[in-house]
Amino acid sequence: MNWWSIIFWGVIPVLTVVAVFFVKRKLLWISPLVSTALAVAYSAIEMPTIISYSEHRAMFFILVMPGHIVLGVILTGIAYLVAYLLKQKRK
Repeated sequence: MNWWSIIFWGVIPVLTVVAVFFVKRKLLWISPLVSTALAVAYSAIEMPTIISYSEHRAMFFILVMPGHIVLGVILTGIAYLVAYLLKQKRK
């Protein structure tokens, strides 16, 4: 596993959800979108062939990006669950 995979699948989604969770929980729904935008930007900078070649671009946007969005939604759901449990604990 290379550094691109670690940053793309682990660091970007987790840090985005955690940052939005601690900054503004009401805007937590936006974290998968922000995470996806950051992942596309990072991938374009790290591997410019993803954008320039049509086969690479198709595989990236058709196969990889939906997986990244699903991962962001799952992490956001977990964050919503944690926020709900924290709110219940305060009552």
